[in-house]
Amino acid sequence: MTLNAHQLSCLLAIARTGSFSRAALELGQSQPTLSNNIALLERRLGVRVLERSKRGSVLTPHGEILVRRAEGLHTMLEDAELEVRNLDAAINGPLRIGATPSVLPALLSSTLVRLQSEGRNDLIEVIEDLDQALGPKLRNGELDIIVAPVNEPFTQTPDIIEYELLRDRFCIAAGHHSRLGARDAVNLEELVEDAWLLPRIGSTYRRHIESMFLTSGVAWPKKALYVNSLQLLEAMVASNEYITFVSPVQLRLPLTQFKVIKLENGSYRKIGYKVRKGVSLSTLGLRFIAALKKSGLQMEKDFGSAELKTMT
Repeated sequence: MTLNAHQLSCLLAIARTGSFSRAALELGQSQPTLSNNIALLERRLGVRVLERSKRGSVLTPHGEILVRRAEGLHTMLEDAELEVRNLDAAINGPLRIGATPSVLPALLSSTLVRLQSEGRNDLIEVIEDLDQALGPKLRNGELDIIVAPVNEPFTQTPDIIEYELLRDRFCIAAGHHSRLGARDAVNLEELVEDAWLLPRIGSTYRRHIESMFLTSGVAWPKKALYVNSLQLLEAMVASNEYITFVSPVQLRLPLTQFKVIKLENGSYRKIGYKVRKGVSLSTLGLRFIAALKKSGLQMEKDFGSAELKTMT
């Protein structure tokens, strides 16, 4: 026998408002009825989920687990209702996609354009954030799909399935009129004294870059600005002597602002998508994945590089 969804909603309301009286008012039921629902929930589990005091109600560790899980259930039920209502209005969705900054300009944008070209009424929301912030949102049902680096060390969890689409090799971006403007290839050892634009701590992109310096035995740059805005990176590289890392997945063709230079001792990252284990995607979700795979194939063709290997 599974947990009672209404009882979980009662617990969520108490956790959100901090008291039985406010939760009862929000739910439109009497306080004794609310107390009885919580008592039934605790009896079903055999544990206390709330500690009551004069200052209000506080979740126990068991209650915190339930609330964390129930928040996802509540979101999914709301989305289910919205999707049913949208169907009658000939609207597909909602579909909520999480994406890291580096996949937005080229890979994700081309995928969304493909979907739009199908001429359907799709309700899609894109949430941009760093990897560690997107994962919890996928787990609790706030997101349906994440497009980001996948199969990263120490980030995989059993409740999330990751699918690799392609391998994205790091390159160097430099202004056309910079000292590297005429170069076709460089290595990190040559760039020690250059002024860098680098990502801030907290992303897999940053961890890959740290790993490249470490494995190459090259000291971390002394002259650097740390930003996560791709627009700012591109603008400053194009008009100054700064250099930065780029990869095919984040580049929009044709390239006019700066030159992309092969990094001889560089590495690659795996790009793909993530979904919750055991949760079926909607028809719109499946269409999005199909369009995402086509965009990956087109990206490989456009860049014409063996370094960008699309997974089949």
